Amino acid sequence: MKTLKTTVLFWAITLLSIVTVKAQSPQAKPLNTVITNYLALKDALVSGDGTVAEAKAKTLLASVGEVPKTGLSGDEAALLPKLEFDSRHISEVNKIAHQREHFASLSNNLYTLVKKLKINNTVLYRQYCTMTKAYYLSGSDKGKDPYMGMSNCSKVTETLPAAKK
Repeated sequence: MKTLKTTVLFWAITLLSIVTVKAQSPQAKPLNTVITNYLALKDALVSGDGTVAEAKAKTLLASVGEVPKTGLSGDEAALLPKLEFDSRHISEVNKIAHQREHFASLSNNLYTLVKKLKINNTVLYRQYCTMTKAYYLSGSDKGKDPYMGMSNCSKVTETLPAAKK
Protein backbone atom coordinates (compact mmCIF):
# COMPACT_ATOMS: atom_id res chain seq x y z
CA MET A 1 0.00 0.00 0.00
CA LYS A 2 2.84 2.37 0.86
CA THR A 3 4.50 1.60 -2.49
CA LEU A 4 1.26 2.42 -4.32
CA LYS A 5 0.95 5.78 -2.53
CA THR A 6 4.59 6.57 -3.32
CA THR A 7 4.09 5.68 -6.98
CA VAL A 8 0.93 7.78 -7.26
CA LEU A 9 2.64 10.72 -5.55
CA PHE A 10 5.65 10.39 -7.86
CA TRP A 11 3.48 10.51 -11.01
CA ALA A 12 1.38 13.37 -9.69
CA ILE A 13 4.50 15.46 -9.06
CA THR A 14 5.94 14.49 -12.45
CA LEU A 15 2.77 15.52 -14.30
CA LEU A 16 2.53 18.77 -12.36
CA SER A 17 6.15 19.53 -13.24
CA ILE A 18 5.50 18.95 -16.94
CA VAL A 19 2.48 21.27 -16.91
CA THR A 20 4.43 23.93 -15.00
CA VAL A 21 7.39 23.77 -17.37
CA LYS A 22 5.07 24.13 -20.39
CA ALA A 23 3.28 27.10 -18.82
CA GLN A 24 6.63 28.77 -18.10
CA SER A 25 7.94 28.14 -21.60
CA PRO A 26 10.36 30.84 -22.82
CA GLN A 27 8.10 31.18 -25.87
CA ALA A 28 4.93 31.98 -23.88
CA LYS A 29 5.26 35.75 -23.55
CA PRO A 30 6.77 36.42 -27.01
CA LEU A 31 4.26 34.11 -28.71
CA ASN A 32 1.37 35.85 -27.00
CA THR A 33 2.76 39.16 -28.27
CA VAL A 34 2.78 37.63 -31.76
CA ILE A 35 -0.86 36.60 -31.29
CA THR A 36 -1.83 40.12 -30.17
CA ASN A 37 -0.05 41.65 -33.17
CA TYR A 38 -1.59 39.08 -35.53
CA LEU A 39 -5.07 39.99 -34.27
CA ALA A 40 -4.30 43.70 -34.84
CA LEU A 41 -3.24 42.89 -38.41
CA LYS A 42 -6.44 40.87 -38.89
CA ASP A 43 -8.50 43.86 -37.74
CA ALA A 44 -6.67 46.13 -40.20
CA LEU A 45 -7.48 43.70 -43.01
CA VAL A 46 -11.13 43.61 -41.88
CA SER A 47 -11.26 47.40 -42.22
CA GLY A 48 -9.74 47.16 -45.71
CA ASP A 49 -6.94 49.62 -44.96
CA GLY A 50 -3.78 48.39 -46.70
CA THR A 51 -1.62 51.13 -45.20
CA VAL A 52 -2.62 50.26 -41.63
CA ALA A 53 -2.22 46.54 -42.43
CA GLU A 54 1.28 47.27 -43.73
CA ALA A 55 2.20 48.98 -40.43
CA LYS A 56 0.62 46.23 -38.31
CA ALA A 57 2.52 43.60 -40.31
CA LYS A 58 5.81 45.39 -39.53
CA THR A 59 4.99 45.20 -35.82
CA LEU A 60 4.07 41.53 -36.20
CA LEU A 61 7.31 40.81 -38.06
CA ALA A 62 9.36 42.35 -35.25
CA SER A 63 7.52 40.30 -32.62
CA VAL A 64 8.00 37.03 -34.53
CA GLY A 65 11.74 37.73 -34.45
CA GLU A 66 11.57 37.84 -30.63
CA VAL A 67 10.28 34.26 -30.24
CA PRO A 68 13.20 32.11 -29.04
CA LYS A 69 13.79 28.86 -30.92
CA THR A 70 15.32 27.25 -27.83
CA GLY A 71 13.09 24.44 -26.64
CA LEU A 72 11.08 24.22 -29.86
CA SER A 73 10.94 21.01 -31.86
CA GLY A 74 12.29 21.10 -35.40
CA ASP A 75 8.76 21.35 -36.82
CA GLU A 76 7.83 24.17 -34.45
CA ALA A 77 11.04 26.12 -35.14
CA ALA A 78 10.49 25.71 -38.90
CA LEU A 79 7.23 27.67 -38.62
CA LEU A 80 8.95 30.86 -37.43
CA PRO A 81 10.65 31.68 -40.78
CA LYS A 82 7.31 31.06 -42.51
CA LEU A 83 5.62 33.54 -40.16
CA GLU A 84 8.43 36.01 -40.83
CA PHE A 85 8.14 35.55 -44.62
CA ASP A 86 4.42 36.29 -44.74
CA SER A 87 4.62 39.14 -42.20
CA ARG A 88 7.46 40.71 -44.17
CA HIS A 89 5.62 40.35 -47.45
CA ILE A 90 2.45 41.94 -46.05
CA SER A 91 4.56 44.76 -44.58
CA GLU A 92 6.16 45.51 -47.96
CA VAL A 93 2.96 46.05 -49.96
CA ASN A 94 -0.18 48.04 -49.28
CA LYS A 95 -2.46 46.37 -51.80
CA ILE A 96 -5.12 44.83 -49.63
CA ALA A 97 -5.88 41.91 -51.97
CA HIS A 98 -2.25 40.82 -52.02
CA GLN A 99 -1.94 41.26 -48.25
CA ARG A 100 -4.97 39.04 -47.77
CA GLU A 101 -3.41 36.28 -49.89
CA HIS A 102 -0.38 36.15 -47.60
CA PHE A 103 -2.56 36.45 -44.52
CA ALA A 104 -4.08 33.05 -45.35
CA SER A 105 -0.66 31.38 -45.23
CA LEU A 106 0.31 33.37 -42.13
CA SER A 107 -2.90 32.27 -40.41
CA ASN A 108 -2.36 28.58 -41.15
CA ASN A 109 1.22 28.65 -39.87
CA LEU A 110 0.34 30.57 -36.70
CA TYR A 111 -2.55 28.19 -36.04
CA THR A 112 -0.19 25.21 -36.32
CA LEU A 113 2.30 26.78 -33.89
CA VAL A 114 -0.35 27.83 -31.35
CA LYS A 115 -2.02 24.41 -31.49
CA LYS A 116 1.29 22.59 -30.93
CA LEU A 117 2.59 24.80 -28.10
CA LYS A 118 -0.71 25.38 -26.25
CA ILE A 119 0.61 28.48 -24.50
CA ASN A 120 -1.86 31.12 -25.72
CA ASN A 121 -3.15 33.38 -22.92
CA THR A 122 -6.59 33.85 -24.45
CA VAL A 123 -9.15 31.67 -26.16
CA LEU A 124 -8.69 31.73 -29.93
CA TYR A 125 -11.23 30.69 -32.53
CA ARG A 126 -10.17 29.19 -35.83
CA GLN A 127 -12.62 30.53 -38.36
CA TYR A 128 -13.29 29.54 -41.95
CA CYS A 129 -14.34 31.98 -44.64
CA THR A 130 -16.64 30.05 -46.94
CA MET A 131 -16.30 32.62 -49.73
CA THR A 132 -12.49 32.52 -49.98
CA LYS A 133 -12.08 29.03 -48.52
CA ALA A 134 -9.42 30.34 -46.14
CA TYR A 135 -8.90 30.10 -42.39
CA TYR A 136 -7.93 32.73 -39.83
CA LEU A 137 -7.70 33.09 -36.05
CA SER A 138 -9.94 35.40 -34.08
CA GLY A 139 -10.28 36.44 -30.46
CA SER A 140 -14.06 36.27 -30.82
CA ASP A 141 -16.45 33.60 -31.98
CA LYS A 142 -18.29 36.33 -33.89
CA GLY A 143 -15.86 36.53 -36.78
CA LYS A 144 -15.09 39.66 -38.70
CA ASP A 145 -13.68 38.26 -41.90
CA PRO A 146 -10.26 39.69 -42.90
CA TYR A 147 -10.58 38.28 -46.42
CA MET A 148 -13.91 39.84 -47.36
CA GLY A 149 -14.08 42.63 -44.76
CA MET A 150 -17.52 41.48 -43.65
CA SER A 151 -19.05 40.36 -40.39
CA ASN A 152 -20.67 37.01 -39.79
CA CYS A 153 -19.72 35.30 -43.04
CA SER A 154 -17.26 32.92 -41.36
CA LYS A 155 -17.84 29.90 -39.19
CA VAL A 156 -15.89 28.68 -36.17
CA THR A 157 -14.23 25.35 -36.95
CA GLU A 158 -12.18 24.98 -33.77
CA THR A 159 -11.72 26.61 -30.39
CA LEU A 160 -8.19 26.81 -28.98
CA PRO A 161 -8.60 27.18 -25.22
CA ALA A 162 -6.40 29.49 -23.19
CA ALA A 163 -3.46 27.76 -21.51
CA LYS A 164 -3.96 26.90 -17.88
CA LYS A 165 -1.98 29.16 -15.60
